Amino acid sequence: MRARDVFELLLLSVLWGGAYLFTRAAVPSFGPAPLVAMRLGIAALILLPVLAWRGHLPQLWAHPRELFMVGVPFTALPFMLMTWGALHITAGLSAVLNATAPMFAALVAHFVLKEHLGAWRAAGLVLGFAGVLVLMGSGTVSLRSGRGPLAVMAVLGTAMIWSVGANYTRRKMANLDAMATTVGSLAAASLVLAPLAWATWPSTPPSARAWAEMAFLGIGSSGLGMWMYFRLLRRIGPVPAMSVTFLSPLVAMVSGALYLGEALTLQMLIGCAIVLLGTALSLGLIGRPTRRTASAAP
Repeated sequence: MRARDVFELLLLSVLWGGAYLFTRAAVPSFGPAPLVAMRLGIAALILLPVLAWRGHLPQLWAHPRELFMVGVPFTALPFMLMTWGALHITAGLSAVLNATAPMFAALVAHFVLKEHLGAWRAAGLVLGFAGVLVLMGSGTVSLRSGRGPLAVMAVLGTAMIWSVGANYTRRKMANLDAMATTVGSLAAASLVLAPLAWATWPSTPPSARAWAEMAFLGIGSSGLGMWMYFRLLRRIGPVPAMSVTFLSPLVAMVSGALYLGEALTLQMLIGCAIVLLGTALSLGLIGRPTRRTASAAP
C-alpha cells in the first residue's frame, strides 16, 4: 500500500471507531429511532451524488424491492439494535462485539450456503466467542442488571443480522453496484424509521453537543466513511481493507475512555485481543488461505 492508502485506512478506523463513541454519547439525548433515522438519511444524501457521478443512479429505480429488503431487515433493524445497546454498554464493548460479524458470516456460509469452513476458521469461531465471554466478565457489563446482558445480545444480534445480510447481498444482488446497494439500503432504512423517529422525538431538545455528535455519525462515520471504504476496496482490495475491522475497536475503546471516561481494564484488552484473533482466524487471515468473508460497517 502507498502512504496515502495507509493514511486513509487509519482515518477510516478513526471514523468508524468514533461511530461507537458518538452513538454512545448522543443516543441518550435523541433516542435510538431519531438518531438512526437522521444518521442514515444524512449518509444517503451524501453518497447519492457520488453514485450519480459513477453513473449507477438508475440501479436504484430498477431494483426497489431488493433494496427495500436490504434496507429494512439488514440495515434499519441492526442499526436500531446496536444503537439501543449503546444506551447500556460502553462504546468499546459495542465495537468489539460488532467485530464478530465475520464470524457469524462464516457460520451462515457454512450451515446455510454449505461452504467449507475448515479447521482454522472453526478454531477462530470458538476462540472469538470465548473472547466475548471474557468481555462479559470484565466489569463493563453488570450481570446483575437485566439491561447489560440484554444489550450485549442486541449488539451480537446486530453482528449476526449484518452477516446474514452480507451473504444475502452476495448471492441475490451480485449484479448491483455495491455503492448503489449501500445508498438504496440507507435511504430505505431512513424512510422506514422516519415515522417512528417522529413519534419518539425527545421532549427535551438535544444539546448543541448532541447535534454535533449526530452530525459526525451521519457525515463522517456513515457518509464519508463508506465513500472512503469503497475507494480503498478498489485501490487495495478487500483483504487489506479488512484491517479496519481490527483497528476500529481499539479506537472506540481508547476514545471512549478519553471522551466519556469509560473504564479501560486489562481484562477488556485481553478479551478484545481474543475476539479479534478469532475474527482473523475466521476470515482466513491467519492459517491456511480460504475464501474471505466481507466485514460489516458500523
